[in-house]
Amino acid sequence: MLIRQGVLIAFCFCLTVIVGREEQSQFNDATPYTIMFGPDKCGNIYKVHFIIRHRNPLTGMYEEKHARQPDTDLSDYFTDHNPHLYTLNLYPDNTFEILIDQTLINNGSLLEDMDPPVMPPREIEDPEDTKPFNWDDRRRIPDPTVTKPDDWDEEAPRLIPDPTVFKPASWIEDQEPFIPDPEAQAPHDWSEEMDGEWEAPLIANPACSHAAGCGPWKPPMVPNPAYKGKWKPPMIDNPNYQGKWQPRMIPNHAYFEDTQPFRMSPVSAVGFELWSLTGDVLFDNILLCDDLMIARRWTEDTWGQRQRPGIVERLLFATGKRPWLWGVYVFTVGLPIILFISFMWPDKRFGPSDQDYYYKKIDEPQPDSPQDPEVNTSFTDNGPSNSTSLRKREANKAQKKSDLELKVFK
Repeated sequence: MLIRQGVLIAFCFCLTVIVGREEQSQFNDATPYTIMFGPDKCGNIYKVHFIIRHRNPLTGMYEEKHARQPDTDLSDYFTDHNPHLYTLNLYPDNTFEILIDQTLINNGSLLEDMDPPVMPPREIEDPEDTKPFNWDDRRRIPDPTVTKPDDWDEEAPRLIPDPTVFKPASWIEDQEPFIPDPEAQAPHDWSEEMDGEWEAPLIANPACSHAAGCGPWKPPMVPNPAYKGKWKPPMIDNPNYQGKWQPRMIPNHAYFEDTQPFRMSPVSAVGFELWSLTGDVLFDNILLCDDLMIARRWTEDTWGQRQRPGIVERLLFATGKRPWLWGVYVFTVGLPIILFISFMWPDKRFGPSDQDYYYKKIDEPQPDSPQDPEVNTSFTDNGPSNSTSLRKREANKAQKKSDLELKVFK
């Protein structure tokens, strides 16, 4: 089924009981059904209905039994504007499965997971039984041995004026903080008969511009240290507690046993119950059979031929409802790339052996390069270069490298 506008109210197909061919011409919305199954959207409520009409063997009347709704969020199936496959599997052991796009969303038993239950309870509460007047079902009670203290004042207010704050000396109590604007005039089209008495807008009182305030002065309110509120005695366990009263149970005269609700009324037609506010609700390919393998092959030959979205498309589609997934994607993809670059980026200290900068920490001391400016330094200002000083300098360098190698090996 394909919902293009996302405004479907209800769509169910009904497996209908029609006894004779002559009754097919009278098929209408009042024709009794055996099973009703299909999606339902009402506001923000999304459901997949599975309803059976079960015959009461005592009265002969038929009652509707509804499968309990799953906890799975079904909103995506109603709002993604894509076609979906709705499947109901009923088994002879009275179990059922509900699938959407071959994904299980609900399963249960006709004997245990229908509302109301197929079989009524064996016993029910006696409607004529009443709770005794002296039945005490209070688990905890006020302690009768505790009395209110004499100094407990229940009338003390929660807030009192702050006694440490006094009215500022520049406060003007006989002036209002706002006064009518003396320069304002009524609009020329103002009619007192139609608009009522005109009142000038209020402006700040100029007399209060240099004062701490105008109008009646009131100190701020602070919590009352003497406030205790209404006194209540402490609660204790009730020594006379008798538990929660329940009426006695009596045999249910409406009880019956039907251990095979799977054996329903025969089905001879398929009808549709469709209620929608707009069009563009498309459906086709309704299959009803008693062989699960045939249903699976038919599904593969029809629904299975459609092109399903790949893993990348599904991941991108998931971000529409959960934008925070973008952070997970960036972290999952970016972290390995950063680590790879950090560990594999070429290091001059450990580069290719054919480069001038290549060396190892465990190599023997190497002679200085001929281009070393420190070796070719000539003391032109002090005369010819001193060969003795150069030899000492080279010996000191060799000693430092040897010390460095010892430290590395340690």
